Amino acid sequence: MSEDFQRLYCDPAVFEHFSALHPISFSRVLPFQAEDPVMDDARLLAAEAAHLANPNDATRRDVVEAYRRCGLLSWEDAANLTSVIDYFDADFCELMGEVYANAGMFICALRWYRESVAKMESQPPGGVSDGVDIYASVGYCLYSLGLYPEAVAWSKSCIGPRQMADTASRVLIEYEAQLQGGCLRAVERSGSRTRYTASALDPAQASQLAPRLKLAMSTFAPFQETHVDWISSDVPPFEISPEGYPFQVERDDGMLTRHRMNLLFALCGQADALLARGCIPEAKRLLWEAALLEPKAEFIRERLKTVP
Repeated sequence: MSEDFQRLYCDPAVFEHFSALHPISFSRVLPFQAEDPVMDDARLLAAEAAHLANPNDATRRDVVEAYRRCGLLSWEDAANLTSVIDYFDADFCELMGEVYANAGMFICALRWYRESVAKMESQPPGGVSDGVDIYASVGYCLYSLGLYPEAVAWSKSCIGPRQMADTASRVLIEYEAQLQGGCLRAVERSGSRTRYTASALDPAQASQLAPRLKLAMSTFAPFQETHVDWISSDVPPFEISPEGYPFQVERDDGMLTRHRMNLLFALCGQADALLARGCIPEAKRLLWEAALLEPKAEFIRERLKTVP
């Protein structure tokens, strides 16, 4: 690799403090391996270095043109980007990461994702959400590089303890509801309070389970005030939203979906690596964790069946 490439992409310090919000070591990202795809082009590297030193519309145009010339962007995509280049700011580094990730150059992608993350996290408190897309893109790159422990730790950190606790709560309630001939029907939130509504053939009998369920959930969600309500299985699907109602029905996990997928695949990848070394109990634990996170994922259950 050229000196220019090493100067821009091979500095371990770039990956030492990747994120202020998720301080997880990425020390194994480097060094580059012989089989890692890269784009060691002098004019491209000069354009990227110029943009890193002085980000502005002109340096962004030069980077886009260099990507087009090197085949990282099509003529059409490059033209479209150039026409709206004045809309970009720090998020242009995120775009640079996406270009490299699409080309399978994941270490190069992480180098530019790091610049974008650092810029976002320098904003005032409250200006950054853990759910923004770039954090999930980082997890995808780590998984694609085979850095499964880092991908697991990163994705869990991005998901946060509340999401992990809520997943366990859902699985527990869903399991109990199925035993009662029903299912989990709704999840509603208000601050630290969460209400799970489940159906049952006999709601009165099922409601006797509520104290035991709340006690069980308090062990892995001590920060959450939990309510469990039971309704009849023949009640049609409903949506509760009267004025002044304190709870809000959960609708969409947003970028949490990508974090969960990264976590599932990274857990399975690490389990496969452990199985190859004969570490069967550890591999099984990771696969069961993945199954708990997503009970309906058939590919995880199929893998569990093959583990001795």
